[in-house]
Amino acid sequence: MQKIIVKNLFFYLMITLVSVNNFAQTPKEPAPPYKKTLLIPNFTIANIIDSSKFTNLNFEKGKKTIIIFFGPECGHCTFFAKKMMDSIDLFKNTQILMVSSFDFAKIKKFYEENKLADCPFITCGKDDNYFFISHYGIRSFPSAYVYNSKGKFVKSFESEICIKELAEVK
Repeated sequence: MQKIIVKNLFFYLMITLVSVNNFAQTPKEPAPPYKKTLLIPNFTIANIIDSSKFTNLNFEKGKKTIIIFFGPECGHCTFFAKKMMDSIDLFKNTQILMVSSFDFAKIKKFYEENKLADCPFITCGKDDNYFFISHYGIRSFPSAYVYNSKGKFVKSFESEICIKELAEVK
């Protein structure tokens, strides 16, 4: 009788341990690099206008900066670009970098169709090195990363981005 009780106790103890292990939280992925540095990263992209190099050093100092990663054939990105252009006055004192790792011709088509050239404070380019995907841990399009006038990270947005909220971030 005592052996049966000990065996049952051992059995229930093992079941409990296995159950606890199964429901334990898995370790979180490490934070993407932008959350560690909090500053506008060093990067080089090909400007969509003439394929010239555009880097973080081309940004004007003392201005709010928004980096937007997009897919040129993404419906959400096209919708976002149209809404942003409809409310472009909200971004007058902001420099915007729109960047993609997709085909250069497709990015250029997106740039032209959405009339991004109409705004001198928008730069659009191709990330040949896939830097932005890894630096920001991008998982959805569009994704936006806002830096204040001192070049310090303030807020990120993913997928469904509210234009007014994006513009109001200081």
